Amino acid sequence: MRRAFLTVILCTQFASIAAASELSVFHTASFGSNRSISLSVAAGGAARDPAFDFDVVIALSELDGGGAVLYRDAGRHQASVRCVSPAMVRIKSANYAVDVSARPGADWKHDLWAALCTAPVS
Repeated sequence: MRRAFLTVILCTQFASIAAASELSVFHTASFGSNRSISLSVAAGGAARDPAFDFDVVIALSELDGGGAVLYRDAGRHQASVRCVSPAMVRIKSANYAVDVSARPGADWKHDLWAALCTAPVS
């Protein structure tokens, strides 16, 4: 039941993102005052593997100090996210544990997990 509810929320998020023609940034790393890398959820839905909740495609963009896109990676970086304990992110065949108590911005895997698994519910 929770998985179906989360899937509806995620699909609604992606529909809103598509309508706005923007990617949903979940993590940004800054490199000095004139460069940053943003990771965004470009697509997603319910996970095919029942051990996970979501399958997503991650987009990577490099931005200048003013927010203009310098480079957008054309790759389709796929990941799976598990919300329940033990929380994890799977990239290819590697599983990465997520420290759910980490502070936002410290780790991109935590930020992806938080964006998908702790979305506000109304």
